[in-house]
Amino acid sequence: MSHPRLQETLERVFESKDLLPELLKHHDFQVFANTEGLKIPLEELVLAFTHKSFSHEFQVPHQEQLEFLGDSVLQLILTEELCRRFPEYTEGQLSKLRSAIVNGTSLATMARGLGLGALLIVGKGEYHKRLFEKESVLADTFEALLAQVYRFQGLDGARAMFFLWLQRFIPTAFDANYMANFDVKSTLQERVLARYKKLPRYTAEARGEAFEVVLWINDVEIGRGVYPSKKLGEKELADTALKNGII
Repeated sequence: MSHPRLQETLERVFESKDLLPELLKHHDFQVFANTEGLKIPLEELVLAFTHKSFSHEFQVPHQEQLEFLGDSVLQLILTEELCRRFPEYTEGQLSKLRSAIVNGTSLATMARGLGLGALLIVGKGEYHKRLFEKESVLADTFEALLAQVYRFQGLDGARAMFFLWLQRFIPTAFDANYMANFDVKSTLQERVLARYKKLPRYTAEARGEAFEVVLWINDVEIGRGVYPSKKLGEKELADTALKNGII
């Protein structure tokens, strides 16, 4: 017997609240848990995917506290692993490497790989704005899910699942080049600040669904380009400036 996909059921719930119980016990949640080997009660798993916008409309609990817990669990797991792998690194180096691995972009990458957006329950307005595709929302949902893994499978279980997912979706996370690639903006900032006593500056203007981003150093335009996001544009321009020996 085939089942309607979760988002189809969500659309029906917007029209009739009577279908809410069907949504909160949807087959897709159990399929996901079985696929990933998660031992989380269904109600608690659904909580990790319930955005506060849906909570406000339908008066059900939401994921926000789980995000907070998941962030702490993630910091502990990764800090412990980095200290084990790189005993010679300073606190500053470890902090930078941790930021390179645990940031909104990397967490959203893993969330997309796991298909979390298709399970995310958001309010009607946010659904039509496709909030379930937004990087920050996906990252928050990943943290909420990890919190539930921790609560029901313990710290060892959370550690095992996180590194399994990290290896699956970002296999180069612990490579030296991964941190260097992440840290180009910080490196450029340090060099510019040392030479000119002022920070590099980025400006951006919308160009349809993209952005034209410009890098300025010491009030001189260094480079520009059109990119899918401001963040990507800033990173690419900083990387180009460093590779070209601008600073």
